[in-house]
Amino acid sequence: MLNIIRTTRGVALGAALLTVAACEDDPVEPAMPIDVTLDFAAVVDEAAFSCGNSYDNVGTSNTTITPVDFRFYVHDVELIAADGSSVELELTQDGTWQRENVVLLDFENGSGPCVNGTSAMNTTVRGTAPDATYTGVRFTLGVPEELNHADQTTAAAPLDLTSLFWSWNGGYKFLRIDHTSDAQPEGWFVHLGSTGCTPTGDPTVPATSCSNEHRPTFEFLDFDLGIDEIVADYGALLANSDLAQNSGAKGCMSFPGDPECAVVMNAFGLAYEGSQPSGQSFFSIR
Repeated sequence: MLNIIRTTRGVALGAALLTVAACEDDPVEPAMPIDVTLDFAAVVDEAAFSCGNSYDNVGTSNTTITPVDFRFYVHDVELIAADGSSVELELTQDGTWQRENVVLLDFENGSGPCVNGTSAMNTTVRGTAPDATYTGVRFTLGVPEELNHADQTTAAAPLDLTSLFWSWNGGYKFLRIDHTSDAQPEGWFVHLGSTGCTPTGDPTVPATSCSNEHRPTFEFLDFDLGIDEIVADYGALLANSDLAQNSGAKGCMSFPGDPECAVVMNAFGLAYEGSQPSGQSFFSIR
């Protein structure tokens, strides 16, 4: 089920309008596509994320944390026109970060505590779209179902990372943000992905469906392509979490029955075992 979280200017949105001049020649020649770059940023309570940095007063426990990973996939990126219509961004097929309709955003550089990451980073989504006036953006967090249960060992980048893969049946970790702290020295993790996936009974054939898809779609209707950036705030995601406690898995790994998951999943705009979100707090625009 498509889970669209619409966000208005009330949640730290930028303001502006991208206007594209129309050709007045007669007959009108087909407009050339325009190049589009969507900038993403990673922060912890609005402070820029960087491997090796520590961040104070995170969560309800006011914990000092040291992040060790910050990566996530997005797919089906769309631009929304002033009249409310939308077009899919035709992604640049770079063979590294973008393939088909999927993009990996990677904010860690493999240094210091981020040793399990990679040195390369990617903070943009790049593609082309028809020449028009766009005032909004929409995207889905995660890997689409048709790619989620592929064989990771033979997959091409950016779907070839073992650190972002659970299993053939479970699929990919759509998002991985990990941290350590004095309270949880072995780590407190947020791993978003589909759960309740039905195995086929054949170990060589991947699962075909998952009862908990966990793919939230985010929509921002007041967005300037030339100025605004999309901000992922780990501190905001954990604002209602007690990071000194860990009674289930290490943090929240999306699976049912984890006491730490309800507030985290709600912060993504996702329902979790009867707990309903009032909105989402992870993404904003600035």
